[in-house]
Amino acid sequence: MKVPIRLSSLSRSQPLLKPFLPPAHLQTRTLFGLFRRKNLEDSKGVPVSVAELLEKQPALPSSTSQATKLKRGDLSSSSIFQKDDSTSIPHDEDPGVPSPLLQQAGSNRIAILKQSGLYPTSPSFMAKYRIRQIKRRGRLTPTLKRMQSEKEHLCQSHNFKTSLKKLGPLARQIAGKPLEHALIQMRYSPKKAAKEVLKHLVQAKNEAIFTKGFDPEQTYISQAWVGRGTPDREPLPRARGRINILVRPYTSISVILKENKTLERLAREKEEKRLRQKVWVPLANRPIYGQHQYYQW
Repeated sequence: MKVPIRLSSLSRSQPLLKPFLPPAHLQTRTLFGLFRRKNLEDSKGVPVSVAELLEKQPALPSSTSQATKLKRGDLSSSSIFQKDDSTSIPHDEDPGVPSPLLQQAGSNRIAILKQSGLYPTSPSFMAKYRIRQIKRRGRLTPTLKRMQSEKEHLCQSHNFKTSLKKLGPLARQIAGKPLEHALIQMRYSPKKAAKEVLKHLVQAKNEAIFTKGFDPEQTYISQAWVGRGTPDREPLPRARGRINILVRPYTSISVILKENKTLERLAREKEEKRLRQKVWVPLANRPIYGQHQYYQW
């Protein structure tokens, strides 16, 4: 009689399926194992531990004489850009030593600019500036000729708290008038902005006298115009929680001061132009043509 075999007893005694184990020579032949084995072997195929690899240091050169001779900017003996000693870069100049120009002038920037001819008052700079101004083969234009004999000064004011509509009439009032006359006009003007214009005219007068040597008695205002500035914006609370934006305008005024020589020249040119014009006659002296015996209408 056959005795039935229990599966539980078989599993405890010996497994039904034995796991497949590859041979010893194939256990390290996997793809990742090959790379891992290659990294941990030396040139002779002897395994090397990680500690031994970390302890290894690069070998120092046999002779350090060549390393001490090299300087910044030199080429090594094995460089393809250097064939002999004649092509080596000289090292007479020390980067820490300042240039001769700095040694002579010191740390003063104005002295350096003057010595190098870059300062506006140096003769070499003025000579180069005059050369740049010459055009048309050395012939000066009529504008340049007038600038040599006539003075001109432009002065722009700061922004006044007023509008173009209020400052424009004041600019038209002083344009074309002598400087002293314009000062009197602004001194007794009932306009609120006239006080600021008066201060600006006094400033322009002082600048013209100090910088360009103007004669106040022989100066007049050639041009005067106004310009719009950056306005201020203020909130204005209104009914039902609304808020309006108030725009507070700012305006500036600019004037050009010239001497009476310019007025005399303009009057002279105007008279010369009038004299060059031909006299107008109702019937010009020209031949009559197109004569017919009968009327043409």
